[in-house]
Parts: sequence; C-alpha cells; structure tokens
Amino acid sequence: MNGEAKQLSALFDKEEIVSAVEKLIQPLVEAQGLELVDVEFTRPRRGRANLRIFLDRPGGITLEEITRISRIVGNLLDVHDLIESSYNLEVSSPGLTRELKKPRDYERYKGRLVRLTTRSPIAGRQVHRGILKGLEDEEIVCLEEDGEVQRIPLAEVAKARLDFKL
Repeated sequence: MNGEAKQLSALFDKEEIVSAVEKLIQPLVEAQGLELVDVEFTRPRRGRANLRIFLDRPGGITLEEITRISRIVGNLLDVHDLIESSYNLEVSSPGLTRELKKPRDYERYKGRLVRLTTRSPIAGRQVHRGILKGLEDEEIVCLEEDGEVQRIPLAEVAKARLDFKL
C-alpha cells in the first residue's frame, strides 16, 4: 500500500472507531444525564493513540462526574475491544471555549460571544467575533458584529467556538 492509501485507510479506521465509540457510549452518557459533545481519535506516527471524549451538561460537569464516567467508559471499551492498539483515554468537559460542531450548538449558545473562522472571506475577512444570534433556516449562522448582523452560511464555517471577554 502506498503512503496515500495508508493515510486514507488510517482515516477510515479513525472514523469507524469514532462512530463505534459514539454508538457504544451514547446510551450510557444519556442515562447519566450528560451530553456527548464530541469523540476524537488520533493516532500519531509514534507513541500511543489518544481517544478523547468530551462531555457536558447544562450548568457544567464536575470533576467527580468526569472521573466516574471515565472509569465506566474505560471498562466498557475494554470489554468491547473496539480499538486494537494501545491508547490513552481522556474524558473531559469541552471547556469555556468549546467548539460549536453541530447545528444545535448554534441555537443552544444564542446570545453568547463566539469566534468564527470562515473558509473564504465574508464581509472582507475570515475571522469574525460577535454575539451569536442563532441559525436561520438551519443553514445560515447569524452573528452580530459591531452592531450589524452578518449572515454566514453554515457550510462556510471552518471553525467556531465560544469566546469570552477578559
């Protein structure tokens, strides 16, 4: 297999692993009253792979909850043996500057300050910072910047995360 084919194969494996982990732990996470925000799997060229699970709940998640869920998820993953190589399991909250990944995130965090990077310039720039006004027709992000509402197609958003004033 050439280098490009190996990369594609590794990518496919990562996507399969993330999907399988999500399906496996989603019922457990929901039963605990938590939200599965994201699952990431990275396999560096050297060293152990990393499986990162981000959990949250309205009002935030405590360290005790993260510790408890980490043990339960670790045991569940050991039993189901979804990842053939050794890996590090990290369970955490998405943090103060959490990424907005799903359309529902844009509705959930209406009224919050966000930092958004677009794939191509919109209104003359690619980095936008303002108050999130939500989604229009489930495909247009409305962002108030400097008293003016920018309408940014969701498909143009390369990265979006909550921000805060210092």
